[in-house]
Amino acid sequence: MQRPRHILQLEAEEKRRFVDSFDRVFTDIDGVIFTLQHNIPHAPDAFNALQNAGKPVTYVTNNSVRSVDSTVHNFAKVGLEVQNEQIWHPAQTLVYYLRSIKFEGLIYIIASPKFKQVLSEAGYQLLDGPNHMIEDSFSELARHIFDKSPVRAVVIDVDFNLTSTKLLRAHLYLRNPDCLLFTGATDRLLPVTSDINIIGPGPFASILVEASGREPTVLGKPGRQLGEMLMQHYKVSEPSRVLMIGDMLAQDVKFGRMCGFQTLLVLSGGCTLEQLQAETSPELVPDFYADSVADFVKLFEELAPKAHA
Repeated sequence: MQRPRHILQLEAEEKRRFVDSFDRVFTDIDGVIFTLQHNIPHAPDAFNALQNAGKPVTYVTNNSVRSVDSTVHNFAKVGLEVQNEQIWHPAQTLVYYLRSIKFEGLIYIIASPKFKQVLSEAGYQLLDGPNHMIEDSFSELARHIFDKSPVRAVVIDVDFNLTSTKLLRAHLYLRNPDCLLFTGATDRLLPVTSDINIIGPGPFASILVEASGREPTVLGKPGRQLGEMLMQHYKVSEPSRVLMIGDMLAQDVKFGRMCGFQTLLVLSGGCTLEQLQAETSPELVPDFYADSVADFVKLFEELAPKAHA
């Protein structure tokens, strides 16, 4: 298995071939442009340089807790002008998918208020809860999880107020073989600082998947359905001419590999160089890596003199 190479350690002609090898960029946001602690220095300059080089950028995130409008506003504050339609997150992707299959009916949803708002504004009927503590008794539990509502789909994404009661209720709805199961973000760990991770939404979704025995439709990274929708929407006929940029091996790199994209890991977020070097699974090893996306600024500067010769 060939090990990934740093984009600034390529030979001059290799750098030119790399830049010429992709026409479009899909990129993560958290860990690439922002972290919980700070903004990644010069990341906006890198994406502006990519777009100026004729490489349109689409921001593909697993974060539906933050609204699109809020994300666009945060981008503007760091000097990156982005249109709403350039941002894809699981809630939007779910709406796109539900419309594609002409879904109608009631949805039981375990997700953040922002996620629910996207679906409600798209016209879908939602059911959630319980959103309060219940008494520790089996009779009270039964009263909250056994329900005859005609739920036709269960959705699970990030819910900071997730309870076992919600999972039990979702599991019972999924006893109906006609009830669909959708998952959004599947991150098993979420980086908080350079040395602290917290449990992500993935393990909770896995509980529901395992208990129900159902195959979910995954509408976050690394979901195949997400990749197919992106390629269809942007009319991608040659996946190998798409560059996927991200900071997580299991979400971003695996997603890119699954879709046939080229992959670039940045070390500014959830993966260290030591973790990258220790990875042996081919589906998780990127084609290239960089300290941060800001390395594109230097890369284009190095190519500029020859480009104008």
